[in-house]
Amino acid sequence: MKQMRSIKGHKAELFLRKAKIFAFASGLGLLLSVFAGPVHADPAKAVGAMTCGAATCHSADKPWPNSSVTQQEFVVWKAKDPHAKAYQTLTGKKAQSISRQLGLGDATQARLCLSCHSYKPEPAEIETTFDHTLGVQCEACHGKASEWLGVHQTGLYFYQRNIDEGMYPTTDAKKRAELCLSCHVGSKEKFVNHRMLASGHPRLPFELGFYTWFNEGTPGKISNYAHFTVDDDYLQRKPWPFGVRVWAIGQAVQAKTLLALLTDPKTGTNGAFPEFAFFECHSCHNAQVDGDGFQGSLGLPRLNDANLFFVEVAAGLVDRNLAAGVRSDIQSLRSAKGQGWGSIRAVAGRLKKRLDVLVTKLDAHKFDVDDTRQAIRAISQGAQRGVFSSYIAAEQAVLATGSLVDELERLDELSPQQTSAAQSAVSRGLAAFVSVDRYQSGELRAALRDVAAVTTQ
Repeated sequence: MKQMRSIKGHKAELFLRKAKIFAFASGLGLLLSVFAGPVHADPAKAVGAMTCGAATCHSADKPWPNSSVTQQEFVVWKAKDPHAKAYQTLTGKKAQSISRQLGLGDATQARLCLSCHSYKPEPAEIETTFDHTLGVQCEACHGKASEWLGVHQTGLYFYQRNIDEGMYPTTDAKKRAELCLSCHVGSKEKFVNHRMLASGHPRLPFELGFYTWFNEGTPGKISNYAHFTVDDDYLQRKPWPFGVRVWAIGQAVQAKTLLALLTDPKTGTNGAFPEFAFFECHSCHNAQVDGDGFQGSLGLPRLNDANLFFVEVAAGLVDRNLAAGVRSDIQSLRSAKGQGWGSIRAVAGRLKKRLDVLVTKLDAHKFDVDDTRQAIRAISQGAQRGVFSSYIAAEQAVLATGSLVDELERLDELSPQQTSAAQSAVSRGLAAFVSVDRYQSGELRAALRDVAAVTTQ
């Protein structure tokens, strides 16, 4: 189904459907419980994914024909979503080796590991049905369900009622970004620092739009794994969850998160030294050389500022003056490298404040397909200018492009031939990453050039 070209909302049909269900509800007490405001005497508790995975809830054998959701969300999550396998990763040899090197013991018991590879609230915050070995499960994203599960199960409400009762608002792009990035970039409590990277922990690539919808398991192979279906029913209750708006907000929040960690005394330094996780790995490891020898300079290595180019592009979509300020701060941040760590942190703090303003503007902006095309064009032009010299920046470019192409296809803005050509080019871009630390820049540039040629003419 093509969702968004013209949303022919069937609100009346939806209302009648819910009214019929509502007619079976018995007692004035139930009516009051549905329409009254939330009242919570006890603290929220996690009930566990298996509570959601009942056959009559979100684990149906096949989609329910008269439901506003498929009722198969648990099934798709369990079978296809990498979050469902996050805990099992800790049982493997690599995870156990990393944990031992860090002095954490068994990775399946280490609080630091579990904080991202599982969802494990405090004992007082869980019901007996909860099982943390199910990984990053439903309530890790949607919040402890004891407060909102009752009205959620009745089917007599709109989505906002869930939020009012305590469900986490994952449909809010800013809130979703903050939640995802708390693991995929980190926080004060859980941050993949240089010591963890040196022990073998993989780097954490992330792009909000792409990771919301896609799982790129092997280079060039994209598999759709989203556990929800975006159709008319969805769009009557929730905003459009993908595309340029989500990409732009995700990039800005990602930069803010990194800058907050960099400027925080707890995570920004490692004793008398800066925290090396904030620097571009290849500034020290596998340094690039050419005929003239080592290409670099004395002093601090280059900051890992890969996503700042995309933040600048996002700013240009909503406010050119603000974009100019962002660009100036980014240039100052790069220039501050020669002035020492203190100067870097000072400029980073100033840039973070400017990004606070940017996120607010992005959240309020009414994005359209012209913005999507402009973003694709800007990313392609950046690639042709050699902006994506680092692996991480190149990775962000192809992930972003994949997300933006997907939006154009879903908005019916591309013909079947254009869609096929654009998706083929994105796959070629993904295939350009031949290992975890090397990519073929020429093939990537060609792929992004072809995407822009197909989608922005």
